[in-house]
Amino acid sequence: MTGYSIAGTVLRFERPISAQEHAMPDDKVELWGIQHLAQLTGMGVANIRGAKSEFGPGETGIDVVFDLAGRRFGAQHTVFHFDEGQVPGKRGSSARATEEAVARATQRPFGMWGNPDYRPSLARRTNEKITLASRYDTRALVAETWLIVSASLNRWGAAASTIIMPHVLSVEDLNSLFHSGLSSSSFDQAFLILHLNSIVYGWNRAAGWRLVADPDAEAREQHHKQMADLIFNRIPRFHRGMV
Repeated sequence: MTGYSIAGTVLRFERPISAQEHAMPDDKVELWGIQHLAQLTGMGVANIRGAKSEFGPGETGIDVVFDLAGRRFGAQHTVFHFDEGQVPGKRGSSARATEEAVARATQRPFGMWGNPDYRPSLARRTNEKITLASRYDTRALVAETWLIVSASLNRWGAAASTIIMPHVLSVEDLNSLFHSGLSSSSFDQAFLILHLNSIVYGWNRAAGWRLVADPDAEAREQHHKQMADLIFNRIPRFHRGMV
């Protein structure tokens, strides 16, 4: 996608998520990410469990195991952060650390600066997982290995730092950025989930990236139209620079 501004944007979150979700550790997020993917897409996923409980403590290149259509599947899971990789040589997300600290200290609304250009950070997450997956042969363990990227987590203390704004995403961008790398990787499928928005993009070698689930698309488009009508059609002409 081209033409959108990458200037900082203030993100404001007003409704605290439940204390249980606030305290959810990352290994639980991995399991929940697969569960939410199945709910949004209608896939008949069952028996979601951690890879270490299935294969033992050693590294296998798989984070999560689940059953689908009578076969065992595996997935690498990762969480997107909009600022990851912005500081050369520094790992992790300063925005996530800041958001978690503020969320622990208050249940009141607060704002954060965000970057709507998701591309550098998503590329970093994806490429790191492709490199990791290349070190392991999972074919004897699972029928397929998927890459699952969770963004826009609906967790108090994580929603802002993990956000990808739906209007800046496009199938064209995702294919341009990631189709080639994923096609030469050991992943059979990949999914990008915007959890707060219930949006799922999916990838495979044959079809490339495509929009898989967006149940709120009609309501979101109606809201955009209402806002455009309010801004451009209901204000006095002289405020629009018109004569």
